[in-house]
Amino acid sequence: MISALLTCLASVQAPSFAHRVPDFYVEGEPFTVVVEVNIPSETPIDLPSWALTPAAFVFNGRPLGKRDDTVVLRFEPGAKLVIEFDLAPSLEEEFQGEHKDFRLTFGAEKAEPTLVRVFEAAEQGIDFMALPLQQLVDYQVVLRTNRGVIWADMWPDVAPNHVRNFLDLCNSGFYDGTIFHRVIPSFMVQGGRSPSGAAAPRNVNAEFSDRKHVAGVLSMSREENDINSASNEFFIVHATSAHLDGQYSAFGKVLWGFDVVDRIVRSGDPDYRISDPRSHVPPVDQIVEKAIIVKAKIAPVTED
Repeated sequence: MISALLTCLASVQAPSFAHRVPDFYVEGEPFTVVVEVNIPSETPIDLPSWALTPAAFVFNGRPLGKRDDTVVLRFEPGAKLVIEFDLAPSLEEEFQGEHKDFRLTFGAEKAEPTLVRVFEAAEQGIDFMALPLQQLVDYQVVLRTNRGVIWADMWPDVAPNHVRNFLDLCNSGFYDGTIFHRVIPSFMVQGGRSPSGAAAPRNVNAEFSDRKHVAGVLSMSREENDINSASNEFFIVHATSAHLDGQYSAFGKVLWGFDVVDRIVRSGDPDYRISDPRSHVPPVDQIVEKAIIVKAKIAPVTED
């Protein structure tokens, strides 16, 4: 079934392929992949039509669709293609109702696969502000950013009202499209600011604990002189910051995707000065595209 593509790949004049695949999939959300094809400049190239469809991907060893080598597409020398499509419908057919982590390969089955973590979306209509403590542990958060995905656990045992507040804001779409507006290397990245002129949705009283502000911890910003002024701005600790312990309410921790936090930090102003708040704003927006509440699952031991 893959003979035409393999023959093309083995050719001296073979096109080059590149692809980008997310490493997280949330039930009901798009799973957008990007395929780039560069055709050599010497001669035209024929490709099987399925090579530019979901069927070019392999789900746990099985193609994501029919591969018919009898239909080919001719590309002129030097052609460049960038193709983007949503694999979610094809994935759902493979899941058949049983959502599990999977490995996804592009092109030939011998290619290095991507391990994709699969999450079940939270039920619709939950009032997280009224949710009992024992049920808060059933939910985690996936922050889909323009730098990658951050998966975070919640700590309702130490900061239940902060967890309720954060889950409610995620659920309402409050964080969607917001930016990390304060990025300080070896300290933290802060986001969740209200739109200009908008009132804060609510204040949350302090819930200080013995949880340390180490790398990956989620904590809530507040006014300097009011411990009960936490509202919607949150931060993710980039490096151990002991001076925050017992002063700010930590409510969760990154389980997966701390490399994304690193990328956000590296986006900061190269002329950063801790004394100049204007330099804390990244020159390129670091965006929370969507905050998604998912059913809790156990994180893997490592990120490999």
